[in-house]
Amino acid sequence: MTEANTSPGTPDVAEDSNGGTTVHAEDGSTNVRHSTRFWAVVCSLSFTALCSSIEGTIITSALPTITKDLGGGNDFLWVPNGYFLATIVMLPLMAQASNVFGRRWLTLMAVALFTQGSGICGGAYSQAMLVGGRVIQGLGGGGTGLMINVVLTDLVPLHERGKYMAIVQVVSAVGAALGPFLGGLLTERSTWRWVFYINVPIGGCSLAGLFFLLRVAQPPVKSWKESLARIDFFGNAMFMASTVSVLIGVTWGGAVYEWRSYQVLVPLLLGFCGYGLFLVYEWTVARHPSLPRAVIMERTSATVLAVTFITTLCTYWAFYFMPIYFQGVLRKSAFWSGVDALPLFAGLFPCAIIGGTVLSKWGRYKPLHLLGMAILTLSFGLFSLLDRNSSTAAWACFQLLCAIGSGLMIAILLPAMQAPLDEDLVALSTGVWAFVRGFSSVWAVTIPAAIFANECHLKSSTLTDQSLAPYLEGGKAYQYATQSFLDGIEDPGSRDEIINIFSSSIRTVWYAGTAFAGLGWLLVWLEKEVALRSKLNTKYGLEEKTTVTKHVEAEEGTTSGAQTKESVDPS
Repeated sequence: MTEANTSPGTPDVAEDSNGGTTVHAEDGSTNVRHSTRFWAVVCSLSFTALCSSIEGTIITSALPTITKDLGGGNDFLWVPNGYFLATIVMLPLMAQASNVFGRRWLTLMAVALFTQGSGICGGAYSQAMLVGGRVIQGLGGGGTGLMINVVLTDLVPLHERGKYMAIVQVVSAVGAALGPFLGGLLTERSTWRWVFYINVPIGGCSLAGLFFLLRVAQPPVKSWKESLARIDFFGNAMFMASTVSVLIGVTWGGAVYEWRSYQVLVPLLLGFCGYGLFLVYEWTVARHPSLPRAVIMERTSATVLAVTFITTLCTYWAFYFMPIYFQGVLRKSAFWSGVDALPLFAGLFPCAIIGGTVLSKWGRYKPLHLLGMAILTLSFGLFSLLDRNSSTAAWACFQLLCAIGSGLMIAILLPAMQAPLDEDLVALSTGVWAFVRGFSSVWAVTIPAAIFANECHLKSSTLTDQSLAPYLEGGKAYQYATQSFLDGIEDPGSRDEIINIFSSSIRTVWYAGTAFAGLGWLLVWLEKEVALRSKLNTKYGLEEKTTVTKHVEAEEGTTSGAQTKESVDPS
């Protein structure tokens, strides 16, 4: 990198080998006034995040109804897991492709796929068609989430990243908060199909906005042959096959076959062995690995990935099972279960702002991680106290605590994971982080659902009316934890027995969640506090000049006409 001459009191301006410009504020000020184009891009990314975040939670209130309407039976887990499978299976490939072909077109392709998949899901007339639509939707949703984070990391330095990620996460949290409410409202007042159709106009607006606003620089694309040679197709194929195999075992386990059956164990074994072979190939053979060794072998990065897995696990755990508590224990409708879950979802966004802002000001992530995981662990322990007689204040406050713990972590995990890594690994490390989040989301549905189904199955033998036992056996309990099913039981005594079984089974689910959250808190202690970089050097910044609010006097001629790659060094 070659640095230009500067005079005292003015920012240092340096031009890198790719033609980008690095700006260093000499006195350490980080007062950077971003352009209108920058904020337009942030707003368009936030709107895209809103679209995908609504989909992440809107189905939680509607899933029992959808399963019953389409006759999904034990295959209900494929509705969320099909989405999560597609969300994560392409992440390493897309992250690597974004380094080769740039960010813009991959982002637009992801949004288009998500919108198309939403339309297919809304028009589904069978469980198979719904799952197929969810897979397409997931391919787009996963790519969208990945590219939003990648573009943001290209626009702002690591030290400031938490603050701007918090902005996008706030919008995501609003969408997550609206999701259960909209899902319950649409299911009860109209049809569950609008749970998916609602994403079509939102996705269309998002696609149009990004098409006109997302104008980011990218390195010159070489010939197709040379570009494709830089993508690790064989390694990604191994990764995809392994992921599919693991998720088949996860989805079948407990719902279709017993966990100890060969139909479950064989796919799981093949999948995890495949992951092992994938790592060996990536680290010893691949010329352009999609998972460099440095991403997961550095202690702090590896620890933050593990904490990310557990945080996401516990967050979605609560997302999916608070509605089950409301519908199966408190006998509330899908609509009112979405309303009652608002403290959990709505509480996320102010805490995300706080976490991101504090990280940007303070620059220390480990104390925030310890605080967030401690609150999350406490909230799950308190969830286990809930039963059919719990007060509104109890379940509302407990949800708010969970939102505080999860919200504090939302915007500060990725910057912490990238702190010890080289800036060249931004896209690949973001892909790995996004995969861990998505992979965790699958287990966040599967583990509590398996515990709930197993507990209900064991307790079904205690029913006075054994004609009701089949509804709780064979993994069917989840789809019958609804107000409509309970209202259809004419004998009040039998209804109370079913409710008590649901209540005690959910309590076991919360016990298990508490253990996972506590493990996450212990893992945080393994993190090292690494200083967050305040300088950004990227080839993918905005195609315009950044204005630094300093006394830029003598160097006007040096910077005019250059495409500034938004690189600020306030140190």
